[in-house]
Amino acid sequence: MTVGVRPVTSLNPYRRLCEAPFVVGLSGNLGFTHDPLVVFDAARLLRDDPTIHFLLSGWGVGFEQLKAMQSEADLPNVSLVERVAEESLEQLLSAADIWVIPYRKNVAGVSVPSRFYNLLAIGRPVLIISEPDAEVALTVTENRLGWVVKPGSADELVRALRVASLSQNLAIAERAVGVAERFSLDRAMASYASLIYGLLRDSKQSEQLS
Repeated sequence: MTVGVRPVTSLNPYRRLCEAPFVVGLSGNLGFTHDPLVVFDAARLLRDDPTIHFLLSGWGVGFEQLKAMQSEADLPNVSLVERVAEESLEQLLSAADIWVIPYRKNVAGVSVPSRFYNLLAIGRPVLIISEPDAEVALTVTENRLGWVVKPGSADELVRALRVASLSQNLAIAERAVGVAERFSLDRAMASYASLIYGLLRDSKQSEQLS
């Protein structure tokens, strides 16, 4: 996926599913480290707010739970999308104004979501539900890429989303793509090569001194 700010457009087919000016996205493998239910609880609290819509996609046990909950609740502000093909991923990610990555409590350090870098690459703010010392939360905070809220609190998530819906700022998008460029394949490989060469150099110097 090339790095660059993608515009939000009503022509996006996934955006057309959402009848609100501000779209909150959730996507990816929703496994044991994630808590998609707090996102659904936030949607339930916002069901009467016509300005915010939830676009929920993905796979895994968490997505199956979301489908079951929506089947029962039938929230008007929620649209569910099954896992999209790789060639449609960029279009899906471009459909939302902000993306939520919801972690459970006490999983800081367990994983860094690969989807995070895709979201930065297209210039989208990110809302991380996580302990503040998790690596991805620190990246968001230090680079001012979005918001971080504590796990398990739908009320706090709602407050953050309302702030985000009133804070659409192109500066965040530009900062996001700037950070994404730091994690490009070329830069990562150059960093690994530099590390390996440095270790080899230190090893040779140690041999010469011994």
